[in-house]
Formats: sequence, structure tokens, C-alpha cells
Amino acid sequence: MDCASFSSSEMAQHFAAFGQWLGHQVGVNKAASTIHRYLTFFVDIEQQWKSIPEYKVLLTYFGPLRLRRFLLPMRWMEEQKLVAPDSDAKKEESETRRIAAILEKLPKRSQESTILGRYHKKLLARLNAGETTLSSIRLALTPALSLLQAAEKMKCSPPNQKVLDVYLKHKPGQRAAISGFVAFLREKYQADITLPKADIGKAHRQRKKQLEAEMLEIMKEPGSEDGTDRQWLSVSLAYFHELPKSVGKKVENSDIVKHDDGSWTVTWRKQQFWIPKR
Repeated sequence: MDCASFSSSEMAQHFAAFGQWLGHQVGVNKAASTIHRYLTFFVDIEQQWKSIPEYKVLLTYFGPLRLRRFLLPMRWMEEQKLVAPDSDAKKEESETRRIAAILEKLPKRSQESTILGRYHKKLLARLNAGETTLSSIRLALTPALSLLQAAEKMKCSPPNQKVLDVYLKHKPGQRAAISGFVAFLREKYQADITLPKADIGKAHRQRKKQLEAEMLEIMKEPGSEDGTDRQWLSVSLAYFHELPKSVGKKVENSDIVKHDDGSWTVTWRKQQFWIPKR
């Protein structure tokens, strides 16, 4: 009965084949009671493209959230070699939607929204020139949005030095991330705004405090020989030896020695680093 909904025999055959496959996967009784819910998915595909397009096209049209509702049809298509999963395309689509969500957080037609939109266009030009990525654009827009929201509350648009100082007082870790937007405001709006010099000592103390908090959380957990100890190594190497936290995950098992007293010695790039017991 559902196959009569298609205008092309190709899509009707696809739907019938999916139904047979579904019967083998979940049983004929459940397949019979659930097959109809997938009809609109196949009908949409026929109306848009006449036949099943490549994965990237489906992802762009339906979006990752909606496509996730049709996991079984997608699995069938993959098994039949009708589509090939594209992880890069999925990531790009996700980043595009997250960027769109950021742009929609400011009131439409407001000056703040216009400023953020123009900054977005500048970042897109860099993307087209191969100088940045969608992920980097999202990471650049996020603090720009926060600064513009602060400016809106302080009734100062475009943001000036006072707005920036207040923003960095509450979010000192965003200093590097906001630098590109500050330069954009000076260039396009002649804004009286300058990124203050970094307080290296203060940033260092804040990082130490953050690492201390992470270590205390880890110490509350029971010790183990799996990833929990890797987590301890990562944070301890950063806290005691100022190495990147990623080192604790990258170092080979053969370069990690646990001593009888519970302490550790980690060899990284031909140097040894001692870590205390949890």
C-alpha cells in the first residue's frame, strides 16, 4: 500500500527492499507495524532528487538531528552501498548549524547583530581563502557574541574599552580568543578599544588554581589501572611540570612506570618527570 505513494518504480523498489530488510532486522511483526513511519523519508527523497543522492546531500537537506531519526533507513542504504557515510561532511554541517545558532542570539536588525554579521562575513572570506576552518569561525564568534551582549547591557555599541575591560575581568581566559574581534572593531568601526597587555602572572595563577581543582576531583575517585590514572597523569604533568595536558594521553604505556610507593615516573621526549601518588 505504501509503495503506491511513489511515482517512480525505482523508489518503490527501494522502499520494498528496505521493508524486507527491516523484517530481518526487527522481525516481521514489528516491521509491519513500523514500516509506515519511514514512508515520508523516502517520499521526501523522491520529490527532491528522484533517486537516493549521496550522503552529504542528505545531510545538508535533512540536517544531523532529523537524519538521526531515520537511523534504520540510513543503515540500510549504507549496507546496500547506496550512500557512503562522510564524517567530514557531518562535522561541517554540525559546525554550520552551531554558527547559525550563535548569529541568531542577538536581536534582529540591532546594531550588535549587524556587527556580528559583518564579522562573520569577514571570517567566511578567510574560510574561502583556505585560511581558517568552520570550527575556528565558531570559536571566534562565541566571544564576539559575549562581548556584544555585554555592550548591549552597558548601552555602548560598538563596544569600547570600558566594555572590553569589564568583559575580560569576568572572562580573562578569553583574551586570546577575542583579539581578532577587537582588531575588527578598530578597523571597521574605528572603535576606541585596545586589547590590554596580558597579566602572565595572573594567568599562570589561574591555570594553577584550575588544575588544583581538577586534581582534587580526581582524588575523590577510586584509583584504577584504566583511563582514570591517565587522567591523573595528564593533570599532574600539567600542574607539577607545566606540560600540556595532552601529554598524559599521548605518552606510551612503556614510558610510564608506577613505583611501589604509588608514585609515577613518566618519560617524555627523553626527559623523565616524577608524579606523586594520587
